[in-house]
Amino acid sequence: MRHICKFTISILLWICVYSINAQNQNITDTVKIKKNNIDGLRIELDVAPVVKTLLAKGETYSFEGAVQTTLLQKYYPVVEFGYAGASKISTDNVDFNTNGVFFRVGSDFSVMKQKENSPKNQNYFLVGGRLGFSHFTYNLSNIVIRDNYWNESKIYNFENIPSTKLWFEIAAGIRVEVIKNIYMGWTLRNKRMLTNDADGTVSPWYIPGFGVKSTSAWAVNYAIGYQF
Repeated sequence: MRHICKFTISILLWICVYSINAQNQNITDTVKIKKNNIDGLRIELDVAPVVKTLLAKGETYSFEGAVQTTLLQKYYPVVEFGYAGASKISTDNVDFNTNGVFFRVGSDFSVMKQKENSPKNQNYFLVGGRLGFSHFTYNLSNIVIRDNYWNESKIYNFENIPSTKLWFEIAAGIRVEVIKNIYMGWTLRNKRMLTNDADGTVSPWYIPGFGVKSTSAWAVNYAIGYQF
């Protein structure tokens, strides 16, 4: 009877130890999976628009930042946001004015293959895409329209014209860790407008987040960020 009790106690102790080890292993594996799937969050401030704003002397201005994370150590979903505007007087004295917020949503893809057992913070060479969105209003004043038949001219003013613009961007850039958790780098973008103005609408000269209106445009951003 005593041997049976010892054997039973030994079995129970072995089961308890095995269960605890298995539970700890499951927790460790879950943490590893979570770490491998979503790893790090980087907040960035773009300094290039600030420089452009100073050079433009108030004609155009823009301020923007971004939040980017890592998914599966390969994909880098990103949300970019900002505020921009313009105040422009053309050569024929037409006054254009606008301002508004904008957003870009997309993802980058890491071109550089991460080495095994490498630290989570590293340098990146990224390519990807963005979908840009901006809803804003703009004003146009002192527009002179001449009637050649009656030989008369009239001045028209348009205020608070609403506009919504969508565009697509192809982006490529690098991020370098200059100090622990502090990253710097540039991004080159090609923007393609997806929406057109309705017939008879006076088009905006400047679109927040896109820039001077055109079917396509190039832009360069230089970001400083901190990775958590």
